[in-house]
Amino acid sequence: MSPNFVWRPIRFTPQNERAYVEQMELRVVPLQRLACIIGIAAFAGYQLWDLLLDPQALPRTAPIRLAVIALFTAEFVITFVPSLRRPPYLLMQNIAVYTFLAVGFSLILAQLPNGFLAGVSGFLLGMIFIPVFVIGTVQAVATLTPLVLSPLLVMALAGATRLEIVNAFSWIVGGAGFVIGFAYLLDVINRRAFQLEQLLETEKNRSEKLLLNILPVDIAERLKAGEEPLADRCDSVTVLFADLVGFTELSRKLRAGDVVDLLNDLFSRFDNLVERHGAEKIKTIGDAYMAAAGLSGSRGDHVASIADLALDMRKAFAEFCRHRDLSLKLRIGVHSGEVVAGVIGRQKFAYDLWGDTVNVASRMESNGVPGEIQISAETRQLLSAHYRAVPRGEIEIKGHLPRMTYLLQGAG
Repeated sequence: MSPNFVWRPIRFTPQNERAYVEQMELRVVPLQRLACIIGIAAFAGYQLWDLLLDPQALPRTAPIRLAVIALFTAEFVITFVPSLRRPPYLLMQNIAVYTFLAVGFSLILAQLPNGFLAGVSGFLLGMIFIPVFVIGTVQAVATLTPLVLSPLLVMALAGATRLEIVNAFSWIVGGAGFVIGFAYLLDVINRRAFQLEQLLETEKNRSEKLLLNILPVDIAERLKAGEEPLADRCDSVTVLFADLVGFTELSRKLRAGDVVDLLNDLFSRFDNLVERHGAEKIKTIGDAYMAAAGLSGSRGDHVASIADLALDMRKAFAEFCRHRDLSLKLRIGVHSGEVVAGVIGRQKFAYDLWGDTVNVASRMESNGVPGEIQISAETRQLLSAHYRAVPRGEIEIKGHLPRMTYLLQGAG
């Protein structure tokens, strides 16, 4: 931002201006209450000052002081009424209180010997609070106006001397100038602080969104809370792997941007399906896609969730190929069992799954049939009769005995 605008208040859009005023209202009201308490204490305590100037002053000044204290008390109570805490009402209340304060204090000084000379500086005590419970310079001027004009008017009507009026004018106008300057500066600071808070909130939301794109919601919350190491053993999870058959050969013929565009389009479709079915996207590896359900915070019926996801992924892939005029095949493998889930890394952290279940699910895909959804016997056993699956037979899996597999056909 240009240095020429450093000391100018920022002008917000109407929407941000309303948000700024609402935020300032939350800050102003407690300060207004504090000012009322201090005003009550000051007007009660300065009764002693009246007596020091004139031992017989109590009958003349006490009723005025009590009236001003009653007004401060009423203003304090009003700040707890939500309907009267809106900025227009707060400004009207401030003007009313300062008008009554200015007239009341001026009348007290008129009752005391040399009161206009001895006590006129007391108006500054009331002024010092104005910048902190008004919103902007215009409100400061509006609130100050009765505090500037009322004492001078009362003094003139009470027969004050020229010296007393000039002295009062100097004190009051000088103090008002300081208050207006301070209110202006505070408005600049508050608006810039609000702008920074808005920018921080935007960046926070962006970071939150990015974090939730990488991690499940409950894992993200635990990570932000500083939990370390972040790991869970999940007793029953269903893992899905999907791979594009023939994409490696296709990618050799395409430009880099086209390769990324194709994968981004397809995987974005898969991401939407994962979210719809309450599963969790784990990661992509080249042109392979990994998802799981049954992890902490995922749907309880994880097998049905992944089965529905796999069937919809196959439909979405067919639509993708028609739209892009491609002749690729999608191969999907699914297996259910126990996994360890956790976050690894400190700077480029990643959420991942480990265990034999992950390995078998990967083999279900790599040893599967292009265009089909191959599931293990364990997954088939957990699926309800609502789903149709035909036996494929036993297949050899590296590191395992031959495994019975099924091809998921559909649901209903």
